[in-house]
Amino acid sequence: MRSFLCGALVALALPAVAGAHTDDGRRLSFAWPALGVVSSPFGPRADGFHPGIDIGTLRSLTVRAASGGVVTEAGEGTGYSGYGNVVVVALGDGYAALYAHLARPLAHRGERIGPGEVIGVAGCTGACSGTHLHFELRLGGRPLDPLPLLSAR
Repeated sequence: MRSFLCGALVALALPAVAGAHTDDGRRLSFAWPALGVVSSPFGPRADGFHPGIDIGTLRSLTVRAASGGVVTEAGEGTGYSGYGNVVVVALGDGYAALYAHLARPLAHRGERIGPGEVIGVAGCTGACSGTHLHFELRLGGRPLDPLPLLSAR
């Protein structure tokens, strides 16, 4: 019984990566980039359209790469007004992951990162009202809802 409970706790603490097919048939999967709860979902909201998810009530300020790729932006990137400090990771085939409002990016432009690598510290830079991580998935610059592609917790 004790080993079962330990295994169950490990499974809860380290969720498996989920996968889903996108509209173009590509299978993408992501691990959660931060430990917290979704405080604002993808889609329409009172003040406009929210192109990602916000992960708040953080248990740690550590931000990890949800998937591997090459860092194309780190810091206050051009074209990301209101996002504050960002890390943008090109995932291949036109896909990119964006991590925003970071207190400090730890990844560097041109760096190849693997899934789960620490890439930043969550914060409240740019237009935000409290410490959280804003996470986006984009295809050719168009935002996609990342939630169905994130692992179950």
